[in-house]
Amino acid sequence: MKKRILKILSIVLITIIALVAVLAVRHYFMSKSDRELFADAYGEYYTTPDGERINYTFYDSESDKVAVLLPGFGSSSAHYEFDTIAKGLNDAYKIIIVDPLGVGLSDETDRERSVSNYCEELHGLMTYLGYDHYTLIGHSIAGLYALDYSNRYPEEVDAFIGIDASIPHMIEICPKEALPDNMYKSYKSARHILVDTGLYRVLTELSYTKTAEMIPTLSEDDKKIYLALNCTDQLNDTQLREIGRLSENIKLCYDEKFPESVPVLYLLSNDNNKLMPGWDELHRKLITNPSGQVIVLEGGHYLHLENSEGIISEILKWTNSLQTKTTAKTSEP
Repeated sequence: MKKRILKILSIVLITIIALVAVLAVRHYFMSKSDRELFADAYGEYYTTPDGERINYTFYDSESDKVAVLLPGFGSSSAHYEFDTIAKGLNDAYKIIIVDPLGVGLSDETDRERSVSNYCEELHGLMTYLGYDHYTLIGHSIAGLYALDYSNRYPEEVDAFIGIDASIPHMIEICPKEALPDNMYKSYKSARHILVDTGLYRVLTELSYTKTAEMIPTLSEDDKKIYLALNCTDQLNDTQLREIGRLSENIKLCYDEKFPESVPVLYLLSNDNNKLMPGWDELHRKLITNPSGQVIVLEGGHYLHLENSEGIISEILKWTNSLQTKTTAKTSEP
């Protein structure tokens, strides 16, 4: 009986190893094909002083206001992820969607993923483009960078709009598994267990129809390229260094609030607000401008995908209210 059990276990183990090997080889060759598919698929490039390229997409409009869209951690392409949001806001803003280093078509980097380096790279892009007034719109971890950026360049940031944005004090209420050091360990393990073995590619392919449906503005060609990006460079070295640096970045921003000159709109996930009591209140504490608002919307952390209509509607209403206040103030005797 023992020999039979050992034999069966050996067969199962060999089968699993063979299957993982096949998936890993498949992932290797499909990644090469994918990179050819999405090479220079969209946008333009700004080259940093260190010679690294940052991809950005510009959506022009008749508006004199500019909005910069920034993705959260682990995004495979801000360009595609924010396509519906960008097109929904394009009448109100000229839109710039940014793939930070390590995201989408932008280069990877060995440069430390500190909040100061991120802000320096983004400011270099905006200087290159010739804009010195703009609204920042950021999802998740981009909220942390935007908080620091607004304190570094308050004269340039017209407003900040956070989409379930990260904040320094979130470590006081987030679940244990969401603490920065624990997330780093989880993502590092996922890189080896799921991404490198090709298992992540299979899981992504099986769930991609639902993912694509959440971005209704994508064309069929866009969907193919976005799938290739989702499968190929997830949790790359740059992204892992970014999440590994999160704890230190939080400490650097821990005592910051938005300058009084910067109006802030936080659009928060109802799911996270239930999971973390005080989520909305902690965000309110960072707002010093009287026009600031915190609004809780139905949906999970990826609110811009799960509730894009609600996001667009609330941003346009808030933008119009700011414009009305500005007009009224300038017309006062």
